[in-house]
Amino acid sequence: MNCLLAAVADDFTGGSDLAGMLRERGVKTLLLFGVPEQTASWRGQHQAVVACLKTRAAEPVEACRQAVAAMQAMQPLWPRQTLFKYCSTFDSTPRGNIGPVTEALLAAAGANFTVHLPALPVNGRTQYLGHLFVHSELLSESPLRDHPLNPMTDPNLVRWLSLQTRQQVGLLPLKEVRGALRERAEELQSSGVTMALVDAVENLDLDLAAEAFADLPLLCGGSGWGVALPAVWRRRGWLEEQEAAGPISDTSVPTAILAGSCSAMTLRQLRLFTAPQFAVDVAALQRDREAELARLLAIDARPLVIRSSAEKSSQQAGAATEIEWLFGELARRLVTEKGIRRLIVAGGETSGAVVGALGVTAAEVVRVIDPGVPALRTLGETPLRLVLKSGNFGGDHFFAKAIENS
Repeated sequence: MNCLLAAVADDFTGGSDLAGMLRERGVKTLLLFGVPEQTASWRGQHQAVVACLKTRAAEPVEACRQAVAAMQAMQPLWPRQTLFKYCSTFDSTPRGNIGPVTEALLAAAGANFTVHLPALPVNGRTQYLGHLFVHSELLSESPLRDHPLNPMTDPNLVRWLSLQTRQQVGLLPLKEVRGALRERAEELQSSGVTMALVDAVENLDLDLAAEAFADLPLLCGGSGWGVALPAVWRRRGWLEEQEAAGPISDTSVPTAILAGSCSAMTLRQLRLFTAPQFAVDVAALQRDREAELARLLAIDARPLVIRSSAEKSSQQAGAATEIEWLFGELARRLVTEKGIRRLIVAGGETSGAVVGALGVTAAEVVRVIDPGVPALRTLGETPLRLVLKSGNFGGDHFFAKAIENS
């Protein structure tokens, strides 16, 4: 089986988002967590491999180091193409990490040109004339502008990316995406442009970009690439057909929901989920983390639902690190001591903490629950059912749906 794509994702939910898009389109996909120690043993078993890192908010030098190490670790799989995957809202600061990591991966690939495609129309993320929109609002006017780690106050991605890189940044506007896209990209490259942002407002534009750039050594962007590339691979005869996902799982599996995200969508999903919910006491956590952990572990509920206590709790001084530790330890103790075999996690930072605490290194994608959110099975003798949800993803009744489909 040919490995068609090796992706490096800058957070865990972003990696699972991409993996879910690929699996939904018939691509057998493996998720790796952290910089892979070795990948040769998986050669020939998967058509796409996604290495999920936790580098979105890391120092740029460290983010570049990990991204290049992950890319190099996957080279024994001989992928046709490498993808640097980041959030469809281009989460970053004027220092990076999207620009610096792109530079580092270009150098590692021995390439001098790439394209950035952040758009994901199915989730309302579109780019027009270089500006990013969330549904009908400019990114800078949407609720997503207030991310506590990566606030996005400028929707002009050409300008924003130019602040992060020493390389020349260009734009492939919508009229060129729907015209002579490849030729215009070659013109930009000839003029000295190293990174070109690609407009896209609907899936047609993703398809055109995938056809034009399926042979570039390095692609950059959101999981829109996972929507469009598989069709190109099929047309070119590269993609072997795979069996469909198995039957829906047993809803009686002991389940815990850990919701560290305070995004508007996750809060709405929690309000619409009817099971009893138990909030983290942030003040108590900061006074005595072990006591707060013990209090939550003593709760007897099925499913067990633990959530952050307030919308702004993660922004309280020193709270974010404590909350991450708490959810990681909760996950580990729930699995090892309480018999939990299904974990549904909301929030990118929370997902990273949970996966790290559990020591999970790899998982296969089983099916897609909602756009961008797959059901996973960890590898090993006693597989764990795992769902990692970006805070803003999923429909209104996501949590009930995740229990029924993971």
